[in-house]
Amino acid sequence: MAVKPAISDVISNSPLALLERHAAVCVDCVERLPLYFAEAQANRWGRAGDVRNEICRYEGLADELKQDVRSNLPRSLWMSISRADLLDLVRVQDKMANGVKEVSGISLGRQLAFPGAMTSGLTDFIGLVVQASRTTVKIISATRELSRSAFGARQTKVILDLVAQVEADERRSDEMQADLRAQLREHESELPAVDAIFLYQLLAAIGDIGNSAEKVAHRAQIIATS
Repeated sequence: MAVKPAISDVISNSPLALLERHAAVCVDCVERLPLYFAEAQANRWGRAGDVRNEICRYEGLADELKQDVRSNLPRSLWMSISRADLLDLVRVQDKMANGVKEVSGISLGRQLAFPGAMTSGLTDFIGLVVQASRTTVKIISATRELSRSAFGARQTKVILDLVAQVEADERRSDEMQADLRAQLREHESELPAVDAIFLYQLLAAIGDIGNSAEKVAHRAQIIATS
């Protein structure tokens, strides 16, 4: 029977392996956001609560993996990746999952949905944020593979191309967020003032998830090109 290696052994042999797993769990969390808002926009708050529970479960798992990295990453490793860079990477990855938990919590806590006319644009906006987040897993995976090949210039281009994709998605999501804010402004008179304030906060918080994905991409790029 094979003996399962200790987490510290896994990290020592491949320090990016657990970060790749952590990134994947964070993205699992982000991928629940479209489903959450599909239920919220339809005023199916019971189902929205079920999705929120899934989000919390994935966010909790991401926190556990983050602690595994922080607790078991040796302070002195014979490798080309600095401990500080790895800790910074896991920190910004975790913000993606934290952001989803925050967004869904605000919405569910107040049973707050966007005006129906905004549903299509909101869906596209969230979809682009999810797309950028998914690409970060590819970047971490590619960085892990590149670390095995001594970070060759040709292999590094793979990461740079993926980073460019995330940057393009993030620029587009910023434009979509601005459009949605303008649409929301048109509906302000139909909404309680407090609800309008929270809806603006939700748009900003969803955008921050995309910002976190871009930061993950940039941190991985630093590792790949250092």
